[in-house]
Amino acid sequence: MRCLFFKKAIFCLTKGCEYGKIGLCKYLHKTLFVSEGKILAVGVSSLKDVAQAANVSVPTASRILRKINLTRFSEETRNKVWDAAAKLRYRPNMLVKGIQTGTTHTIGVMVPPFDSYWSSILYGIHDTLITVDFVPINLWVRHGDNFSSSGPVDDLEQIHRLIDRRIDGVIMWPPITPDFYAHNEELTSRNVPVLTIDHELPPEFGADSITTNEEHGAQLVAKHLLDLGHRRIAHLGDVGLETYSWAQRRRMFFEKEIAAVPGASCFAVEKRKNADGLELAKKILTADPRPTAVYAASDLLARYVYLAAAELKLRIPENVSVVGFADLDFAAYMMPPLTSVRQKGYEVGRRAAKLLIDRIQGKFAQNGIQSIVMNCELVVRGSTAPAAKQ
Repeated sequence: MRCLFFKKAIFCLTKGCEYGKIGLCKYLHKTLFVSEGKILAVGVSSLKDVAQAANVSVPTASRILRKINLTRFSEETRNKVWDAAAKLRYRPNMLVKGIQTGTTHTIGVMVPPFDSYWSSILYGIHDTLITVDFVPINLWVRHGDNFSSSGPVDDLEQIHRLIDRRIDGVIMWPPITPDFYAHNEELTSRNVPVLTIDHELPPEFGADSITTNEEHGAQLVAKHLLDLGHRRIAHLGDVGLETYSWAQRRRMFFEKEIAAVPGASCFAVEKRKNADGLELAKKILTADPRPTAVYAASDLLARYVYLAAAELKLRIPENVSVVGFADLDFAAYMMPPLTSVRQKGYEVGRRAAKLLIDRIQGKFAQNGIQSIVMNCELVVRGSTAPAAKQ
């Protein structure tokens, strides 16, 4: 068949036509859709193209494709519309739908994948959102774990990118930006639902949250070390930013558990902005008397203890036991394998996404802030042993 307009060979969509395919015009470098000698579309097909090809009205085609009151239409009409949509490779325009409904079915995700825990969270968010036809838009302002330094882009600019795309909600790890509290108004003033991970915001922010049960984690670590006979214990913490409330809770609850045991003591050294983690770990291991165990606020910090022990020719766990937090993917492969508190990253992401979708769909009261606290578990490996005698 030849195009009546361009006088070139094209493909016909007429049922039964030997050219009944969709093809790329080598002259225009665009896909042409033609039925009975008429060009229906060039490039991306529209709902109007489908209706014209099926010889039905646009509202009829729309209802059939959206499966609204299908029993109103005959089987023949339904099949004509579905066949036309398939041949035209029709896809609904979500931008238009967003204008019509006021929802874009997109979620901003400001969670950086800088270690295996956060990558697992992203997988959980992604897998849950797509099951309900929502799409995540991932943005962050820092690379690696150095969130206190300047990033490749402006913090507020990233938030505006999400707002400009009319996202329906945001899942955020607050340390993503040092100016989170100031920038959060950009979201709350526009009634954009916010859910935070590993940090609870003050009630006036109206943000839902999902956090790890830090008290439970502290109890697990304290009991494990105390049962092994450790009484002089150090904590290598992370002060970080104001929004590092997870680190503050890890220290507070651990110190509380140790203080409740007569004869046991805990001293804390915290890594502040731009501090050298290795030097802090060496400070702990050269203390007099030296602690017999070190509880690090994260597996990343635990690595500094391993490095410091190697430099000081101390053996783990013979001279000092070490416990981390998160159970990152490398923990089981350290020498010796690291005892660590396991966080359930995928489940955190899954429940965070579900909670935010429930919020968007109005399943909670206007001011009913929802908080989910996830339990954790201690994975005991070769880095802990009975307290060494000194």
